[in-house]
Amino acid sequence: MNSNSETGPGCILCNRILRRIGQDFTAKQIYKCDACEYVTTPLSATAETTALYDNPEYFDGWGCNLEFDYDRFEPSVHQQVRDYLDFIAAHTQGKSLLDVGTGSGLLPHLARERGYEVEGTDLSKHVSDHVPAKAGFPIHQGKLEEISFTRKYDLITMLHVLEHTSNPLSTLKRCKELLNEGGYVVVVVPNYQSLDSRIKDILSRFKLKSRPYKHLALGHHNYVFSIKSLEILGEKCQLQVIHRQTRQPAWRTKWWHRFLERCRLATWCWIVYRNA
Repeated sequence: MNSNSETGPGCILCNRILRRIGQDFTAKQIYKCDACEYVTTPLSATAETTALYDNPEYFDGWGCNLEFDYDRFEPSVHQQVRDYLDFIAAHTQGKSLLDVGTGSGLLPHLARERGYEVEGTDLSKHVSDHVPAKAGFPIHQGKLEEISFTRKYDLITMLHVLEHTSNPLSTLKRCKELLNEGGYVVVVVPNYQSLDSRIKDILSRFKLKSRPYKHLALGHHNYVFSIKSLEILGEKCQLQVIHRQTRQPAWRTKWWHRFLERCRLATWCWIVYRNA
């Protein structure tokens, strides 16, 4: 990809040429599909990505800790995972759950307490080496597309994972292959069309932000989606969208946060696909 070009490669969803809309504060180029409503950046090298997720301190900055001691996690982390599990129970059925990009492992750990049969995957060797002993469930190390599984699942969760993948289309297609008939994929990602993102995009475009486009976390996030792009993604993978909404983090519950959710302007996209 030519960083000086005004256009980028083809859209992974509609094959249109992506439009260059600017660069972030680290000089990463930003490309957008106007038809599908997502943005992307040149992908990080595999070695760079592996180093990031294999660094134990990566997990120390998200309300977690290096020892994966769940009792010492920030209360907001537990609150958010309970919110995820309530959402999963409300919109899906089944008991076998594969948590892709499990990270700290808190979600499947608490899901098991609710009666789910759980497994996880993660790119990080640190996670696969240390979490099973703490959380009590197996973790498969590596990219989802490269792991050999011996079974299929009722539920697959990807919570703040799809934006990190090198090819979200192939990742979601792999999820479909791993689902039982009638199974579900639950995805949560940052919402590119959120009010917060729209405002910060404008400030960045007019150089009114000290670190332009920092909110997109490019490089760390390879893609930033909207509800529309997630719907198209599901269609491309022959998965039925049975629920979609935008939601604020669980700890943001003021009246105006609920207003943002009703207008699909909240911080995160939540979508449920079904293998019909």
